[in-house]
Amino acid sequence: MTFPAAVDLPVPAPPADVAALIRPHHPRLMVDDAALAGIADRIASHELTAELYDELLGHADALLTLPVSRYEFPNGRTLLVVTREVQRRLYVLAMAYRLSKDERYAGRAAEEMVAVAAFPDWNPESFLSVAELLHAFAVGYDWLHECLDDAQRQVVRHAIVTLGLEPAIAQHESGARWTTSSNNWNVVCNSGTIMAALAVGDEEPELANEAMRRAFGSLPVALAEYGPDGGFPEGVTYWGYATRFLAPTMASLQTAIGDDFGITETPGLDRTVDFGIYMTGPSGQQFNFSDAALSAHPAGTAAHWLAAHYGVPVHAWWAEQGAPRQPRALPPLHLMWQGLVDAVPPSEADLPLDRQFDAVSTFLSRSAWNSPTANFFGFKAGDNASSHGDLDLGTFVIDALGARWATDLGPETYDLPGYWSAGPDGRRWTYYRKRPEGHNTLVINPDATPGQAVDARGTLVATGSSPDASFAVADLTEAYAAQGVTSWRRGVALIDGRSRFVVQDEVTASCPVEAWWFMHTTAEIDLGADGQSAILSLDGRRLRAALIDPPDGARFSVMDAVPLPTSPNPDGQTPNTGVRKLVIAGPRAPQLRLSVLLEPLPAGVPGPEPVVADLADWTVDPLPIPA
Repeated sequence: MTFPAAVDLPVPAPPADVAALIRPHHPRLMVDDAALAGIADRIASHELTAELYDELLGHADALLTLPVSRYEFPNGRTLLVVTREVQRRLYVLAMAYRLSKDERYAGRAAEEMVAVAAFPDWNPESFLSVAELLHAFAVGYDWLHECLDDAQRQVVRHAIVTLGLEPAIAQHESGARWTTSSNNWNVVCNSGTIMAALAVGDEEPELANEAMRRAFGSLPVALAEYGPDGGFPEGVTYWGYATRFLAPTMASLQTAIGDDFGITETPGLDRTVDFGIYMTGPSGQQFNFSDAALSAHPAGTAAHWLAAHYGVPVHAWWAEQGAPRQPRALPPLHLMWQGLVDAVPPSEADLPLDRQFDAVSTFLSRSAWNSPTANFFGFKAGDNASSHGDLDLGTFVIDALGARWATDLGPETYDLPGYWSAGPDGRRWTYYRKRPEGHNTLVINPDATPGQAVDARGTLVATGSSPDASFAVADLTEAYAAQGVTSWRRGVALIDGRSRFVVQDEVTASCPVEAWWFMHTTAEIDLGADGQSAILSLDGRRLRAALIDPPDGARFSVMDAVPLPTSPNPDGQTPNTGVRKLVIAGPRAPQLRLSVLLEPLPAGVPGPEPVVADLADWTVDPLPIPA
């Protein structure tokens, strides 16, 4: 078996008969008897682990009286709502049994598996459903193996084979898109396949070997997305989703076989938890580009295992930040791996205040790690053609004074017509949240459709970091090249001891262009009389926006977060209730420089006006923007 030539990963090809290497005893997925004993010891000695155990038993008790899952499609698209509930139930009940030996939990889990095994199919048309049920059944079959009678084992194993592994092989044979893609589907689907093959491989060796051969051949295409530095092009939510399934697979390969065949050597995986840490602002909200959620704690369960495997204490801290949040995703995973590494917060781990993720072309910066009121910005150059991507090159978010001031609206409803049609004429770009005007970026010639070029890429061309300042400058020219733009560069900076923000755009075009500057916010906006400044107010906190050395005719205004009159406005979109946007309509010109100061006012008094410097002259020693 060989991996795709285009994927340069230091992983050896697994042997042809992986099934022969599977340890015969159960449990062997993620935990074995020794690991279970270790969990019991931590429950007795570690407060958070004990809390997680109590919560686990509470969840398990609540499941005892619920009816078994049914074959239904609550969201009208996929079986995923049911799938994820089955997964939660089997994890909770199986781990509760393993730790408590209460046979009620094992019996209820067996009822669940028998019922789901009787489904007519596991929704192979949307293969994530199959993959997640393969994962769930692998855990249930393995962890409860000693409690199932021969008939129940046969029913569950038959379902794994006929409803899961055989359809997975068929998808590879037919060239289903996920088998060759680099997105989260590849990781989730192949991970579920490997987990199930490890669960039944000693009983179904030929099928398990074929399924794993296919999965191991396909997975490196997606693993390469973690390189070189742990970033993930699909954004923080889908990074969390993929990684949450990858970590149990790596763990299971080690417990079931003793070898992950080099998967853990994938470049970037040892640092990928940094992606979640840096993408989260002091407000607790994510830099949620690419259909990502604003408030979540992605990959917290996976971070426990990754922290232990790679020996990174700050990653254990991140995992523990996710453990106490509700609703918890699969609390047994927190319980299994929490406490394996002592947690160290970023401020004590000397984690840098700034971080660039090269492949994602994103820069994150903050004034401190140990303060919820610290200043923070996330700035994205990006790639409009990325999976789940928007037309949002140049977008940014800002936290200050414990609040999110410049916000990303996040995903639209996935069921809207054409939401996944992302070509040059795709319907995705008719939805406000997917278009440039729905982001914190420039819109050039708003009459143009779909806005930014759908295949445009941005590049971070300069960054700087010092104790007193930070900045990133991106070349975003490709976004509007079709509209005559010959150069567009945007810079975002923290200046004056990292106390104030500057967002600056420099545009040159072959003909006069109309530029609109947008920043979405949930704050109230009070414009100054001359239109050169504004005060944003949010829950008693204030931030001042000011134009610095503006071109003639440039003024602030306020708009609702709705499409411009010349833009598409299809029915069914989520109303952006409570969101306004601070706007600058620049003069129509072939050349433009807009520099905006965004200054938190903790004491209510603004500082001196900065001096504008060309982006080409930005440095941090000292950054020449301040007066």
